[in-house]
Amino acid sequence: MHMKRDFELSRVSPIDEARFTVEPQHDLSLGDILRRQCQLGDAEVARIVTLQAERGLRFGDAAVALRLVKPDDVAQALARQFNYACTTAQVAPHLAELAAAIDPHGDKAEVFRDLRAQIMLRPGGAEPAALAVVSPAPGDGRTHIAANLAVVFSQMGQRTVLVDANLRAPRLHTLFDLAPQPGLSAILAERQVSGELDRIEALPNLHVLQVGAPPPNPQELVQRESFRALLRELTRKFDRVIVDTPAARGAADARVIASACTQALVVGRRDHSTASDLRDLVSALRAQQVDLVGVVMNVR
Repeated sequence: MHMKRDFELSRVSPIDEARFTVEPQHDLSLGDILRRQCQLGDAEVARIVTLQAERGLRFGDAAVALRLVKPDDVAQALARQFNYACTTAQVAPHLAELAAAIDPHGDKAEVFRDLRAQIMLRPGGAEPAALAVVSPAPGDGRTHIAANLAVVFSQMGQRTVLVDANLRAPRLHTLFDLAPQPGLSAILAERQVSGELDRIEALPNLHVLQVGAPPPNPQELVQRESFRALLRELTRKFDRVIVDTPAARGAADARVIASACTQALVVGRRDHSTASDLRDLVSALRAQQVDLVGVVMNVR
């Protein structure tokens, strides 16, 4: 079977703009959104408006004071009013690991926004690029950081694709609760010329390319020119490409993937990663002329 060098990713090429938008709600008042979201009746709205006038409160604060809504309801309504994509653990329990999505106002989410800012403020950091998230050992938190970083890029309006390139032990399909389908492994093995991207409904600007069936020859597949061609095509179609990788220790996959991406973020795990392991990984990436955007320590 002949393999195209330029991949026509189904659902993405050409981009259907309607699939990347959310219902505009910036013209609605917070009260209108809360009324719809929490199914408030006329009598309840009247009570809120009365208390609002008596105490000089904002509508949301008055509704909370009357215990007609919860603070989380107000936060969600504000997010919808400003087209800020997020959800809750109650609505999307499978996304519980994604603090940036389910607790966007918390300290953990702010850490990922700070990391996003550091990446974007680097020279050329605002340009479309493929970024590999790598670490020395299993359990360091690569997938956790890659996924949350992809979420915060998507929340600022950037069309973002999260690629699971961990062909040995893929996890993104589990984290996002995705139905199994052919993905990266099938593309690289030339079993198909297009990949199905999963659109994350709660985060309209975020898509995931899952691995599909784990192959018996992962390193050989990511070393093919077709992998680099796929990354080039994704960077043309998306503003940001984040790539999850297997552990670097014991196999060359992660270094090969980082070289194909040209950029890498190194992750260490506090009280687990050794200085020598991190130093060796950084040195290996620099020797391959990979642009190292930073080193972060995961406290999980």
